[in-house]
Amino acid sequence: MAILAPTLSKKFQKALEGLSETRVAFQGFTDSLSEDKIQDWKRQEKQASRQRGDALKIYEVQQEKGL
Repeated sequence: MAILAPTLSKKFQKALEGLSETRVAFQGFTDSLSEDKIQDWKRQEKQASRQRGDALKIYEVQQEKGL
């Protein structure tokens, strides 16, 4: 049990570092989008939270195949 605290502390610190890196990338991505697109995604997210099921498909990654 004594080993658990240092292990959790290290994992927590790594998670904080990852969050910091992710926040920068997310902000850059958000800054590149139009306000209309952001509002549309927020609307879809709220709908998915309420309806669940097929509405959760908005979280699936969609990519166009390269030529």
